[in-house]
Amino acid sequence: MSSQTASPADVLDDTPVAKVLRSAKRRVIAALDLDFLDEWMDNGPGRNPKYDRSQMLRGLLLCTAEVKFQFRELEECFDSMIGRLICEFDDETPVLSTIWECWNRLQPYIQRVFDRIVQLLDSVGLYGDRFAFDSTHLPCSRTDPDGVWMWESASEEWVYGYGLLVAVDCASDLPAGAVVVQRKQHPETATLECFERLIVNTDVTTVLGDSAFDTLEFHDRCVDRQILPVCTYNPRNTADPLDIVFRIEAFAEESDIQLDRTALQDAFDGRIAVERFFSTAKEDDRRLSFRVQGRQRVETHVGLVLIDRLLTALANRLDNPTANLRKAKPW
Repeated sequence: MSSQTASPADVLDDTPVAKVLRSAKRRVIAALDLDFLDEWMDNGPGRNPKYDRSQMLRGLLLCTAEVKFQFRELEECFDSMIGRLICEFDDETPVLSTIWECWNRLQPYIQRVFDRIVQLLDSVGLYGDRFAFDSTHLPCSRTDPDGVWMWESASEEWVYGYGLLVAVDCASDLPAGAVVVQRKQHPETATLECFERLIVNTDVTTVLGDSAFDTLEFHDRCVDRQILPVCTYNPRNTADPLDIVFRIEAFAEESDIQLDRTALQDAFDGRIAVERFFSTAKEDDRRLSFRVQGRQRVETHVGLVLIDRLLTALANRLDNPTANLRKAKPW
């Protein structure tokens, strides 16, 4: 995070449309600088799109904020008076096939858009420096060929769908790193990908995780970057278990460093932030109820929902500089 912290209003464009919108969330969507997407996405061979990619993304963000994901709802949202104002459509608005084409082409860029918005929020001081890692399942229709069966230990049942791995700020419950994975029980490569995105997006001093994150490569990368990993030790990973609670204790012993286990436990308790994040994200079943099928389209849907959570926080602070960032108020 930069030494001089900007305010939420400082990072938004001064657009005439934003000034007439009463809702802070709508003002944020209208004033957010999304021109970078026009540079990232090429038109493709023989393509000359009628609408800028930034316009289309702005419309999809509006649909996400209003929880409109059914195909006709998408078209109606784009064609509404608010949609026309926010997206600055001149006369005609995009038809469903145009919206669908944008959705299909957005997946390779949605992760970068999310990272960009995280960095924007970091520049206005909305993140702390301790982050909790965890994963959850995202149910989908059994007709989706890319979904898989996975065991959900909390509810003790098999569920069909995808997995979502996130790194959530312990101070604000805001996601700062995220990866859609095949299943909740993700490989170490997904953890490392999420970690690398996180440390690019914001400053990190401590990461927290349960025994699923007790891997040597993950701990090595954290220690190499002078980040403290507080992850519970998994004795099932070896035939000769160590007398430790957290994996970092073994690293410390090798370097003759004394760690206070009570302090580590106190830090680990901050992991509740990621549990609150998942609970809040799933409160409205419609938000993560997929109307699309196929991993790429699902990744776009999840990316839009995560970005919407960040824009809600930005809007809350735009309305009230002391607003509780953990509150994901319905719009």
